[in-house]
Amino acid sequence: MRLVKAKHIRPRKTLLPKLVVAFVVPTLGLFSLFAFFAYQVQRNDLEAELGRRLEAVAGAAATQLRGKYLAELQPGDESDNLYYSGGMHRLEQMAAATGVERLYVFDRDFLTRLDTAGGLIGDKQFQAEIDRKELAGVFEAGKTASSLLFFGVDGRAYKAGYAPVALSEDEPEVVLAIGADAPADFFDRLAGLRRQLVTYGVLLFLAVAALAVLIGLRITRPVRALAEAAERIGAGDLARPIETLSRDEIGLLAMTMETMRSDLRTRDERMQLMLAGIAHEVRNPLGGMELFSGILHEELEGDEEKRGHVDRIKSEIGHLKVVVESFLDYARRPAPQMASVDLAALAKDVADLEAGRARESGVELELNLCALRCSGDATQLRRAVLNLLRNAIQAATGTEEAVVMACSEEDGWAELSVHNMGAPIPEEVQEHLFEPFFTTKQKGTGLGLAFVKEIIEDHGGTIALESSAETGTRFTFRLPLPSKTTTPSEAA
Repeated sequence: MRLVKAKHIRPRKTLLPKLVVAFVVPTLGLFSLFAFFAYQVQRNDLEAELGRRLEAVAGAAATQLRGKYLAELQPGDESDNLYYSGGMHRLEQMAAATGVERLYVFDRDFLTRLDTAGGLIGDKQFQAEIDRKELAGVFEAGKTASSLLFFGVDGRAYKAGYAPVALSEDEPEVVLAIGADAPADFFDRLAGLRRQLVTYGVLLFLAVAALAVLIGLRITRPVRALAEAAERIGAGDLARPIETLSRDEIGLLAMTMETMRSDLRTRDERMQLMLAGIAHEVRNPLGGMELFSGILHEELEGDEEKRGHVDRIKSEIGHLKVVVESFLDYARRPAPQMASVDLAALAKDVADLEAGRARESGVELELNLCALRCSGDATQLRRAVLNLLRNAIQAATGTEEAVVMACSEEDGWAELSVHNMGAPIPEEVQEHLFEPFFTTKQKGTGLGLAFVKEIIEDHGGTIALESSAETGTRFTFRLPLPSKTTTPSEAA
């Protein structure tokens, strides 16, 4: 089973989102990169500043200590050793004056000598041991150093500064090291910076997005207007001019399309005049030929063989008249005059009109109609339904199956279908069935279904074909329901 739709699917409108993304993504990417480096630079600067401060505190505290006395302290000297109590007093004063959280002295084996945090002599300084690489310069070269950030048992970030402790002022040999620990409070400042960067990022996003939308609308609205104008031109509406809304490339395109529309309208008017002239010139001889062939037919009474030839001439003249009328109808069909139309009554009138033809062909007409109105031009819709019903009767001839016309309301649309159980339409034919001048009949014009398609599309509807050996052939068109603004005169 193959479904052929006469209406093309329009592409999604994605240009505006693409323009927004093209503006926003690079801007936010660059801002994010800038914010990342700004944050890292600030973090490194604050960390280095804290390290230098702690090194200075440790160096200042080291000048008040005598390493040779402290190096001799042993576990248990905390209670009665004057060097221990004096050293602790100096460190506590220095800690209070500088605001560091802890000062402590240790030897090369990282064993404690003094510790304002309550550590005992001989306790292991594990964090200092982790920083052995930094402390190598302290013990060997007598330089200050600082550790990397580390986290204490309280979960806070800390940093340590180290300085050498010499035997005495006169003896510069380094025997101990002093450490100064302080929490990395600059993380609070970094948190504030991070909040500011996020705020600025959100504001930048909103500003760039708004700017991108404004620019995108200035681009997409004229493009959309041109697309709608192109659709109107494609549908045959050549009367409405195309406005030029700008002086850029889009404006140039609008001017070009307006020139094309004007040229097409001029050509169309000339074509209509030419067709009207051809019709006039052809109709007159056809009328004369039809008249004289009728007279000749009467004069040849009794000579059936010759009268048969005359009948053939009359038949061909009649076919030629139908062809001329079909071409004129297709070329000069006016725009639909929209009103509220009783679709069921229209279908019944067409069925009554074709009832005689159906009886002659041995085809029964079956109507499954309900009270249903649509928005459209009654005259043009009648011609479309008439064309579909005549085709169905021709296809159903000899099948002893009825041709069924049915209407219903589906998903807010008025639907009318014409179904027959004649021979199915081959798939290769279905693909071209709605094209003008395509026909499988010996004397067909190929304009009937093309005419139906254009009428339905001009009404804002769609037409579909379903054909198979099992289910037969069904043409279904959908039309919009009457609008709520339809006037009483239109509804009548």
